[in-house]
Amino acid sequence: MSRPVVPLVPRSSVAVLGQDPALATAPTAPGGPDAGARATGEAGRAARGVVWLAANGVVVKTAQTVVLLSLAAMLAPSALGLVALGTLVANVAVQVSGLGTASALVYWRGDVRRAARTAATISVGCAAAISAALWVGAPWLASALGAADGGAAVIRGLTVVLPCTALAGVSYELLRRELRFLRRVIPDAVAAVVGAVVAIALVVQGSGVMALVAGQVVQAVLALLLAWCVHPPVLPGWDAEDARGLLSYGGPFAGTHLLELVQLNIDYVVVSAVLGTVALGQYSLAFRLAFMPYLMIVVVVTGAAFPYLCRVRGPELGRAVVSVTTVTTTLVAPLCLGIALVSDHLVVLGEKWSPAVPAAAWLAAYAALLSIGLLVQTAVNAAGRPVLALGLRLAHLVLLVGALLVVVDRGITVVAAAQAAVAAVVAALALGLARRTVSGFSLRDLAVALRPAALSALALAAAVLLVRALLGDLVPSPATLALLAVTGLAAYAGPLWLLDRHRLLAAAALLRRSQ
Repeated sequence: MSRPVVPLVPRSSVAVLGQDPALATAPTAPGGPDAGARATGEAGRAARGVVWLAANGVVVKTAQTVVLLSLAAMLAPSALGLVALGTLVANVAVQVSGLGTASALVYWRGDVRRAARTAATISVGCAAAISAALWVGAPWLASALGAADGGAAVIRGLTVVLPCTALAGVSYELLRRELRFLRRVIPDAVAAVVGAVVAIALVVQGSGVMALVAGQVVQAVLALLLAWCVHPPVLPGWDAEDARGLLSYGGPFAGTHLLELVQLNIDYVVVSAVLGTVALGQYSLAFRLAFMPYLMIVVVVTGAAFPYLCRVRGPELGRAVVSVTTVTTTLVAPLCLGIALVSDHLVVLGEKWSPAVPAAAWLAAYAALLSIGLLVQTAVNAAGRPVLALGLRLAHLVLLVGALLVVVDRGITVVAAAQAAVAAVVAALALGLARRTVSGFSLRDLAVALRPAALSALALAAAVLLVRALLGDLVPSPATLALLAVTGLAAYAGPLWLLDRHRLLAAAALLRRSQ
C-alpha cells in the first residue's frame, strides 16, 4: 500500500529527471482569464476522484477485512503470521516489478501513448522474471522468513499473477493521469468483492490459508480483464528514449515506495525472527486493523491529489498541500483515535488475540503520524523531486530498524510503541522538509487549519471515555463496539461542523462543480 504551486514542469525537474526531454520540456498550461476556471475544474475533478477512490477503498478494504476476520476467527495466530509473510513477499515483488515506469506515466510530458507501450514491456518483462525467480526460490525464502511449513506454497500462489498485476497497473495509471477515477475504481472494486467471496467460501470449506491465495489469484486475473474493459488494452512496445525517461523518474519513485514497503513490513520480519509466528499473527492482526484508516483515506486522498498537484503552479503548491493535509488529517484522525480507544474489542474474535489489544492502540497512533510522511512525499513527487522523497523514506527505515533491534525482545506492544515514536520523529522531519522545499507551504497555516479537527478529536475522546465510565465493567461485544463508535463519531462531527463549517461547505461546492 503509499504520500507527497510549482510550475507544471518544476524548475528543479531537469536536474532530477536527468534532463530527459520527454519529462523536462512539457508545455506549461496557458494563463489568461480561463486559467482560474481551468484550475478549479481540475481541482474539482481531483476532489470527485477522492470520492470515487474512497468508495473503492471502502469496498476493497471491507472485502479484505472480512476475509482477514474470517481467517482470524477460524485459524490459529500462526496461520495468520504465515499469511503476513507471504503478503510481504508479494507486495515487495509488485513494487519492484514495474520499476516505477507505470507511475511515471502520470507525470509524463511527451507522447504518453507511446510511452505506455514501453512501460508495459518493462513492467510485464520484469514481473515475469521476478515471478519465475520466486517460484524457484520460494522454499528457501520461506525457510529464511521462518515460514518453512506451508510458506512456499503461499509465496508461489501470491506471486504467480505478478504479470497480470503489472499490466493492469499501466491502464490504471493512464486513467489516473486523465483524472478518470470512476473507470479507475471499477476493476479494483469488482475484483476485490469476487476474490473475497471465493476466499471466504474456501475458508468455510476448510482450505486454510490457501483460501486467501486462491482469492488473490482470482482477483488479479479478473482485475486485468476488467481494466481492459474500461480502458483500451496497452500493447507492449519499445522506444529507447522513452525507456530512459520512464526509468529516470520511475526508478527513484519506485525506490521510494519500495523503501516504504520495507519500512511498513520490516517489523513483520523482525517479530517473526525473534518472537515467532504466533506473536507475528497477533501483531499482524493489530497492524492490519489499525492501519485500515491510513489505507482507506490517506492513500486514497493522496492518490487522487497527486495528478492534480502535478498541475499546480508556484506558491499555490504549498497552499494546495496545506489543504490536502488538512482534509486528510480531518478524516483519518477520528478513526485512528477511535481504534485506539476501543482496541480491547479485538477479543471478540477470541481470547487468543488479547496480546494484540495494546499493540493495536499504539499502531493506531503510528498510522496517524505516518500520514504526514505520505502527504509530504506526494508534494515532493508532484514537484518532480522524487529523490527527496526517497531520502525521507530511507531515514524512516534506518531509524525504525535501529529501534526494532533494540526493543523487539520485549514483545509486540513495545514494538508497536517504537513504531509510533519513530513515525513521530519522521513526521517532524517531513514537515521541516516541506517548509524548506515546497513553495508556499506554511506550518502556521497548517496548524490553524487543523485546529477544528484537534478540538473535535478531544471531544471524541471525552465522549467515548465518559460512556465507558458510565457502563462500568465493559464486556467487549459487537453491540458495545457499535455504541462506542456511534458516540465517538457524533462527538467528533458536531464540533467539527460548528468550527469548520466553511471548509466543509467549500469542499461540497467543489464536488458539485466538478465535471
